[in-house]
Amino acid sequence: MPRRLALPLVALLALSAAGCMAARAKPGEEPVLYGLEIQGTHALDGDDIAEKLATQPSDRWAWQEVRRLDADALAVDRKRVEAYYRERGFYDAKVVDVQVRPDGPGRAKVVMRVEEGEPILVRSVEVSGLDAAPEAKARVGALPIRPGERFTERDYDGARGALLHALRNTGWADGAVTQRAQILPAEHAAEVRYEVTPGTRYRFGPVFVAGTAAVPRDRVREQAGIEIHPGDWFAEDRLAKAQARVFDLGVFGAVRVTRGAPDPQRAVVPIVVAVREVPFRTLRAGPGVGVQANTRWDVNGTVGWSHRNFMGDLRKLQLELRAGYAWLVARPRKEGPIALATAEFSQPGAISRRIDATARLEIERGLEQAYDFWSERLRVGFPFRLARRLTLVPSWNLEVYQLQNAVSTFDPTQPAKQGPELQNCQGSVCLLSYLEQRVGWDGRNDPLNPRRGVWVMLAVQEGFNVGGYGYRYLRFLPEARGFVPLGQKLVLAARARVGALVPVNQAGEPPIVARFTAGGPQSMRGYYTGRLAPMVLRDGDWVPVGGNGLADGSLELRLDLTRSWGAALFVDGGNVSRPSGVPTAYRDVLDPTQVQWAGGLGLRYRTPFGPVRFDVGVQLPTNLAAGVPFHQRFPTVPSVENAGAPIYDKAGNLVGTVPATHREPWIAFHLSIGEAF
Repeated sequence: MPRRLALPLVALLALSAAGCMAARAKPGEEPVLYGLEIQGTHALDGDDIAEKLATQPSDRWAWQEVRRLDADALAVDRKRVEAYYRERGFYDAKVVDVQVRPDGPGRAKVVMRVEEGEPILVRSVEVSGLDAAPEAKARVGALPIRPGERFTERDYDGARGALLHALRNTGWADGAVTQRAQILPAEHAAEVRYEVTPGTRYRFGPVFVAGTAAVPRDRVREQAGIEIHPGDWFAEDRLAKAQARVFDLGVFGAVRVTRGAPDPQRAVVPIVVAVREVPFRTLRAGPGVGVQANTRWDVNGTVGWSHRNFMGDLRKLQLELRAGYAWLVARPRKEGPIALATAEFSQPGAISRRIDATARLEIERGLEQAYDFWSERLRVGFPFRLARRLTLVPSWNLEVYQLQNAVSTFDPTQPAKQGPELQNCQGSVCLLSYLEQRVGWDGRNDPLNPRRGVWVMLAVQEGFNVGGYGYRYLRFLPEARGFVPLGQKLVLAARARVGALVPVNQAGEPPIVARFTAGGPQSMRGYYTGRLAPMVLRDGDWVPVGGNGLADGSLELRLDLTRSWGAALFVDGGNVSRPSGVPTAYRDVLDPTQVQWAGGLGLRYRTPFGPVRFDVGVQLPTNLAAGVPFHQRFPTVPSVENAGAPIYDKAGNLVGTVPATHREPWIAFHLSIGEAF
């Protein structure tokens, strides 16, 4: 084991042992609880039951809480277990035995033994009165409680909630549902009945706004009016949507949209929008550290100022400056100052109440493995909120890069020709001017820690010349992500992305700043950031230069270990095609035989701003033949663009040529904040 890995491991084991020793009970104290087991569970999950109890075992790390046995809490937990079973249809379930077993000096383990008994099954479900509200009846669909299934309080109450939801989203704002369940313990059966009273059918009434000072009430009313239209049939779900719309204005610390008292004579329900404004001006500053494993490290400081009501009408102006120093620790090693200055202006409702206008200007000094640069970037966009989760953002973009220390390739058939990586640039200046359309659907339940849902994004660019400068191209980048819960603690996550850069009536390779690369904590984790790409060898260092096509994806199992800790098992795949001026060159990336694969494990520690993530990715070997050296069993990078170029020593003597293949390290470590996708 390498020393740099062994030392943290020894320290971690020492801390764990220290926690165990520190937890020993003193004379007269209750023992430390280090185990909780529930036996006899068959129909229900014993681990899930244990999580609901007050009696909890201690964590085994020195810095975490030590919990001692509490006899009173244990007695109450006995009743909690029986109540847990009763809520889920097991009316005969009993805790028949509770034992406190020694588990070492000053330590104990609690063992509960349960007899579940036979469950109560639903014999019949009857709903009356719903025919008086045909629109609600058509909307309600299948109820969660069904004959022949186990009776649970969750389904019993859920059916009433489903009936109320259908009523209150089809106009019956005061609709009521009464429920009754007759439990027959001797027959292990339940007869369930719901009685629906629709009442008066209402429409949306006037919208009232309270709590504004500087923000015009008409502006709030207009924003809420995207979802709430006076005169339409009342629908309770639209209140939450209107609340989100108003909050999206970005000038309120709190928003609450509620219904007022219904007016039976006019058959309308007034709506009340209550808001609390926040200070419009904000100044923030702070330090930061960037880590990309063994690829890049940087330290920086950020200062930002924003005005949420700049010149009135909820216009927003944001200014930010981030400056620091970066070290590229992967060869070629380089270091230097970095900086990014940003100014962004937005005008809500510039064209219509659904279409905003934004302008963003950036000036950046940066370091990349293939070049250093100064850049100026301008984007003018028109975000269009098609629906709450569906957004379209068309924009015009102008990007100018002044490159320094840019890599170059070598054509063995034309030894005097050097520098294709700066093709279609004016000297060392690269210009990109393009239209872009981004359309995205976000159906995830939580953007920071998604457990279910789908996220889809499509970005399309059309590059064109400006005054004889630029590059004509089409660029497509669709991406899809999906999340499926497999129980309470396990989530299956998947991601797929394909990119294509297509030159249009343009000779030569695309500029290096427009190409695709892969690898890193959000991509193919068997490689470090940007290292899965065509490369060149320059001054003894391998430098990625990117290509015309990209394909990568991931399949990941995410497991909750505790409330704070999680783990992941993943498989990533990816490939990047060579840079080329041929319009169809991107298709090479779609060859499944050229896709590289990596597997790995990861740990997550959840924080309010997202999980801190540590992943280890290992490339999967492609050559398992006997006698092959270990490092040659793994795949090579997609291509070496200057293969065959002469290599000279410091004295100017020819010492060889650039090899045709190159392999990156077969294992990669990634530390970052946020899930991989």
